[in-house]
Amino acid sequence: MKITDTQLHRYARQVVMHEIDEDGQQALLSSKVAVLGAGGLGSVVIANLAAAGVGELIICDNDIIDLSNLNRQIIHREKDVGKPKTESAKRFVQDINPDVSVKIIQETMEKEILNDILSDCNLLVDCADQFSTRFDAAKAAFQNGIPHIFGGAVRFDGQMASLMAGVEGYNNSPCFACLFPKDFDAAQAANCAQAGILSPITGLIGNLQSLETIKWVTRAGEMALNKLILFDGFSSNFKSIETTKLDNCVICSKSDNLK
Repeated sequence: MKITDTQLHRYARQVVMHEIDEDGQQALLSSKVAVLGAGGLGSVVIANLAAAGVGELIICDNDIIDLSNLNRQIIHREKDVGKPKTESAKRFVQDINPDVSVKIIQETMEKEILNDILSDCNLLVDCADQFSTRFDAAKAAFQNGIPHIFGGAVRFDGQMASLMAGVEGYNNSPCFACLFPKDFDAAQAANCAQAGILSPITGLIGNLQSLETIKWVTRAGEMALNKLILFDGFSSNFKSIETTKLDNCVICSKSDNLK
């Protein structure tokens, strides 16, 4: 795919960076990224990746827009309340960048569906808000050998990890289940509707997820590997926790990864 003069102008502030240049931009335009969730995190990721020129976005969500979403879900409008989030997200992307193809999937994300969706994607950006969905997404990403860029946010707190289990050359990298086993307390953690959420927190974590996505596609910079990045917005502090692969992980251990 040859970059047109119009595209060179549109993406000039990216192409001028020697870490990205025309080759990196061409990689973005040729890439296919699945975004799981079009809510607070997903809104930021979708906006960033569409603006950056990711060639195809697959947007997966089964929810409709509620008025209470609009304090943080920045791609949706008040007149979209009651409509599917996927349809609103597609409209947003088409409005800002005709280079980006959008496929929307408006259904509950189960592991069989996720496995099919990810079969020809470069990467999964996980902006889901259900533990079970994240778990199934981790398994599908692992089985398809693609990165799983996880993000979470509630109240003043956010977290992000680039999970590379299953990706060629990253044999010692953990998956989501290594960090959060099924019996982990996070499975019962309060969601945004119960505990609240601030837009700057979803914005910050969604931006980090977008950055990791762009770095992976363009091979620019270093990925945030083998670490869980935590942000405490109440005190404005970042913390990074080293992560390791679990020998008995139900997703990525050799004995269990095909179950």
